[in-house]
Amino acid sequence: MLKPLYFLLFSVALLSGCASMQSNQSSLYDQLGGQSVIEDITKNLLDIVYADERIAFLFEDTDRAALHETIVDQVCMETGGPCTYEGLDMVEAHSGMEIKYSEFDAFVEDFILAMEASNVPFRLQNQVLAIFAPMRDDISYQ
Repeated sequence: MLKPLYFLLFSVALLSGCASMQSNQSSLYDQLGGQSVIEDITKNLLDIVYADERIAFLFEDTDRAALHETIVDQVCMETGGPCTYEGLDMVEAHSGMEIKYSEFDAFVEDFILAMEASNVPFRLQNQVLAIFAPMRDDISYQ
């Protein structure tokens, strides 16, 4: 039996492929609402993860302002926006942290909550998750 998150990630990948066929006019970045929405999602995300007892400890020694900027740049670039992500690749950034799959999954749950709080439509949430879901193995158990 598939775990619920695996099913969710599989469904996201499937749905995002269908959604991307319908919307070739503008980038996902533009569909999300551009820089201001990505900034809002990231603010919400950090508010949530810093309060999430399951994973807050992973961020306790992190410069929140720098993390905010890094996440904004990465989401912006990965969704087709004008930003350039200059941070480490995911393996380097998480090396030695021993992040468990359950902790990655908690972060994804928080990311979904952050997008919901920013009023991102479900179909766009799926497209964003489809971009970042494949990073699970690069982030976990490094």
